[in-house]
Amino acid sequence: MSARKIATRIIMSILALGLLAVLMWFLWGMQVIPPSIPLNTIYTTLTVIGVVLIVYSISGLALKIFIPKYGRKVYAVTNALKIFTYIIAGIILLIIILASLGISPEAALLGGTFSGLIVGLAIQPVLSNVFAGLIVLLTGYVKPGDEIRLVTPEMPYQWAFLPGYKYFSPDYIFVGYRGRIIEVGLLYSLMISESGLELKIPNRILFNAALVNYTPERQLERISQVRYEFKVDYDPDLVLGRIRDALLDDMKGIIEEIIINEQSDKEHYIVQIRFSAPADRDWREIKSEILKRLIKVHRELKLLEKSVS
Repeated sequence: MSARKIATRIIMSILALGLLAVLMWFLWGMQVIPPSIPLNTIYTTLTVIGVVLIVYSISGLALKIFIPKYGRKVYAVTNALKIFTYIIAGIILLIIILASLGISPEAALLGGTFSGLIVGLAIQPVLSNVFAGLIVLLTGYVKPGDEIRLVTPEMPYQWAFLPGYKYFSPDYIFVGYRGRIIEVGLLYSLMISESGLELKIPNRILFNAALVNYTPERQLERISQVRYEFKVDYDPDLVLGRIRDALLDDMKGIIEEIIINEQSDKEHYIVQIRFSAPADRDWREIKSEILKRLIKVHRELKLLEKSVS
């Protein structure tokens, strides 16, 4: 059924293009279109425009049909097809215009060099985004479906630094925006942020930025950490012993390190727990479980402090 829909769309587009060609022939014969314009030029122009429109319409239909089966990889294929079609169509149309104007190759080369320099400088931002999009698609620098964090000074970002503990709340501090890449387009890429908002990123910025990929292909496990504050009144050896008893019983293969990392202020020190999350487990669930046990240890120490006092 899906192939039949695409075939129907192609046939309807070809029929519409044929009817338009017949109309152009009739208008040219009635001299509504100046006879100085060759009929072959009109047909070639219509063919190029028709191919572009057919590719554009079919790609939209293909996305709806094949995404449930093949996922976001379909975006990369359809986008690459559209970009190459636009480039080839633009080159053919330029040749047609030069030929219809009767410009000699030498004059076309001289004028093209001068005008190309001016036009190239004028549309440099557009061209840089187009070619960056091509490189991203061909090299797989980032693919639809990848969950990334974009780190670049061209998109300023400020993290929370007051109150002080907010600075230490993330596992790692990356100055950037996190989200899932949905589409790599001709001029920009579409990313859905963590809060569900659409973020349109120019391809030039995406290609020049450093990316933190949360869906890597070659990583077998993820190393992360949990930091927790305890009052300096609590004996560090007692705290570390209680934490080891709470964590190492059934998480021995996951917990990598339990140390006192640093003193946050005069009243508190920080215990750091490093753990490794296997590729088939959600690291956030492991972190949540560690935090729950740390909170229980903290409560037990508070009760012990009250009973002693």
